[in-house]
Amino acid sequence: MAGIEAQDWPAVMDSVTPESLGEWAFGSQAWIEAGREVLQQLVVEAGPVLASAPRVVLCEVAHNPPAHLHPDGPFAWWAEIEGGQVRVGEGVRAEADCTFRVEADHSVLSNLARLLYRGSDPVRLEAARDRLGRLTRWKVSGALPDHPGLLAVLRQFHDAMAPLTLPRLTFMTPEWVGLARTLLTRRAASPKYAPGIASLTYTFSEEFIRTPRYAFPDGAAGGFWVRVEAGRLTVGAGALPPDLGPADTLTFGDYTAVIPVGRTVNSLMTEAEAAQSQAYAERAFRFDKALGRRPVDRTFPSGRGPMPPELGRIFLPLHDELSKRTAGDLPADYDPAFRTDGTVAEPFDRAPGYDPSWLRYAEVDIYGQSLERAP
Repeated sequence: MAGIEAQDWPAVMDSVTPESLGEWAFGSQAWIEAGREVLQQLVVEAGPVLASAPRVVLCEVAHNPPAHLHPDGPFAWWAEIEGGQVRVGEGVRAEADCTFRVEADHSVLSNLARLLYRGSDPVRLEAARDRLGRLTRWKVSGALPDHPGLLAVLRQFHDAMAPLTLPRLTFMTPEWVGLARTLLTRRAASPKYAPGIASLTYTFSEEFIRTPRYAFPDGAAGGFWVRVEAGRLTVGAGALPPDLGPADTLTFGDYTAVIPVGRTVNSLMTEAEAAQSQAYAERAFRFDKALGRRPVDRTFPSGRGPMPPELGRIFLPLHDELSKRTAGDLPADYDPAFRTDGTVAEPFDRAPGYDPSWLRYAEVDIYGQSLERAP
């Protein structure tokens, strides 16, 4: 499926990943603790099947984990299986200690960890694996032993952890909007919130222009829109369709200006980080004489005014939940057109040790296609 078009990828990925939006960041302490319980149970259930299996130490190192978790270096974990016994730990182990060791970008490893082997179309699964594999630089050493029982346990472990793992997608892309769609429509359909929007009509839109080619290869605007009409909530990617306009609430501006604020997990920020974020917003969003507008601004084109509280309650957790699932790339890392003074990483947004070289977005787009092809 090498010829999959960008607009088809969300459906392909949906077909080989769980409906769950995940609970824990790949390689985080909570993820490792859950993984220990899952793997121990699988090894107990396998019993005699593993009696002839050699000792194996699986190690994974995930670079550039989420800034809001305040990591000190990469997230890393390891699992040791020997004689029906399991040990699982946190931290980087030396290559010599590992039977099989993998290093790659955290966002890519997160999304690979969500692929489901059992029940997935093998052609679509391989296409997804191939796509994600092209996005990151890899450092691999060793190999897993060719023991069917052991490999089956590891595959079962992978599938059991997939629904628990948070995806990490590039900001405001159609796949990222799919997360917003799931979060909002589930809340809108719940008995707690559905009655409040039963007679409501309202249109919300966020549209961001000057998008990087690696994330939007067709040059489209980033963003999403939400239409509520008589209790039915619809979420779309990109600019609001003309026949649904004018929007009641419209946030419009430059893609690069809004990314740092769009990745903050406000509930987890310290006072210092919140102050840094506020200072950035004041600086980045002030009126630009050259543009004749603010780089990012919110208006109410229809004249209806701000979002009604009944809809606001549905939106309430959206920002933080999406931020937890947003990758750390910045256009200035990979696209020379964005390398200006205003595109440096902000300390509240990315950890000081963030290394953009683990992603290959100077060479390929987020769908794994070469950027050398004609636009």
